[in-house]
Amino acid sequence: MTSPPARVNHRWHLAVLVALLALAFLLGCFPMGDFDVWWHLRTGQLILERGEVPRTDWFTYTNATRPWIDVYWLFQVGIALLFRLGGASALVLLKAVFGTAIVALSLLARRTGDKSWPIVVAWLPAVVMLAGRLCERPELFSLLFLAGFLTVLGRAGERPRLLWLLPAIQILWVNCHGFFVLGPMVLAAYLAELLVDRYLPPTAEIPRPPLRQVFIASGATLAACLVNPYGIKAVTLPLQQFEKLGSTGVYRANIGELKTIGDFVAIAGINNPYLLAYFAVLALGIVSFVLQRRRARISLFRLLIFAAAAYLGWQATRNSALFALVAAFVIAWNLDEVSLSKPAQPTAKSSKKSRRAGASVSAARNLDPVLLIAIVILGIATVSGGLYAWAGEDRTIGFGERKQWYAHDACTFLARPDLPERIVAFNISQAAVCIAHTAPAHKQFMDPRLELNSQETFERYLEGLRKLWRGQPDWEAPLGIDYAHPGEVPALLIERGVLGRAADVLAQDPRWRRVYTDAVAVVFVTTEFAEAHQLAAAK
Repeated sequence: MTSPPARVNHRWHLAVLVALLALAFLLGCFPMGDFDVWWHLRTGQLILERGEVPRTDWFTYTNATRPWIDVYWLFQVGIALLFRLGGASALVLLKAVFGTAIVALSLLARRTGDKSWPIVVAWLPAVVMLAGRLCERPELFSLLFLAGFLTVLGRAGERPRLLWLLPAIQILWVNCHGFFVLGPMVLAAYLAELLVDRYLPPTAEIPRPPLRQVFIASGATLAACLVNPYGIKAVTLPLQQFEKLGSTGVYRANIGELKTIGDFVAIAGINNPYLLAYFAVLALGIVSFVLQRRRARISLFRLLIFAAAAYLGWQATRNSALFALVAAFVIAWNLDEVSLSKPAQPTAKSSKKSRRAGASVSAARNLDPVLLIAIVILGIATVSGGLYAWAGEDRTIGFGERKQWYAHDACTFLARPDLPERIVAFNISQAAVCIAHTAPAHKQFMDPRLELNSQETFERYLEGLRKLWRGQPDWEAPLGIDYAHPGEVPALLIERGVLGRAADVLAQDPRWRRVYTDAVAVVFVTTEFAEAHQLAAAK
């Protein structure tokens, strides 16, 4: 019969884990504010209507003949069906559920989960980082699949049959997001540790799956990468994109999510919850390896994936959630071993340090009430908006869409058959909203699909926007606007706010007429086109 103190401890343990999962869900419950979701959504709708995936570009007139390797097609079909059922709120619920599932998988990945403090210490800063990139994007599926991989490999020593889940996960992954390349990479790191252990056995006995079975499962996982509509082209695309977007240049200079952590620190300082969480997770990871090394040999697998994820997270803030996930798994694994294992035959020199470490671990066993309070405080900061205010964001708790954020009405206006078939959207993100309402009948000069639009197109887009914003002459040339061919002159959608100055400049040009305006955006067409189609000036 369990003693009363044990029952109390078990209840605290359960309360802490439930609170952690609830916090993860809460951090995912904010109105939809991502722009890319709209072109993904329209692509999924068109795939369902046409019964085929795209082969060449469907959405721009500047890259209409370029091949389109749409590695996101399964994600796109999924969100199109989900949006049909529940609209934007269903997509918000999806990301909240996925965020919770990722944390839950980390609980299942523990070989010994009788203590709550290692997992909570690992996730408290990491869940803040995860929430920063928890959006309705295909990378959401990548995070879930990566968590699945780590869970399988974390338990493979005890349950080798779980390895056969990896090829199945990989098939889904390769049809959802370009991060599918991480699956084989994580497996390669795992195999490296098994091979090292084969020739340099660890001092502590660690359950390992049969090496032959791991090799077979790894081969099947590699083969699964080819199970997609594009074959080997889909496999090579992420490598091409890493080379295209990973280097310094026009993309990193103009796309916020491609900037490094160092860039953001240089621009805005370090007083930001997401940046502080990154450094906290990095420090915790290093400390966890130091503590593990004092009791056993450092896990090569964990070290490799932690170092790789930390590097990717530093190089581009779009990878911050990836680093948070990997680090949380690794830190929890390391701290679990520290909390349960005993130093092997400590020497007289190390006995004092060992006693101190043992005392620290013993004290950590009674941390459940403190950890629960910490989770509750973070939850209150989230609900009250304090966390988001600190980050300088306009996030709130809720479902649906962020208010006055998307140019839905302006794009609906542009979808009319008496409006130009070509559109130039300032800002580029609103082009994704235009795609949702106007494609494929109307096409964009440039949209957010950096994997498809060429660098030349992006540079021309930026040059035209900057010249117009500054009121410089000949801004039309980079955008290919030739008044001698009125049928090819695009409509211009200009987002209010910082870019609104471009609308002010254009309003002074007699060749252009403002034909639509609202709180989010304005629409211009040439005066000649407006008069030919009887489009009145909008105030």
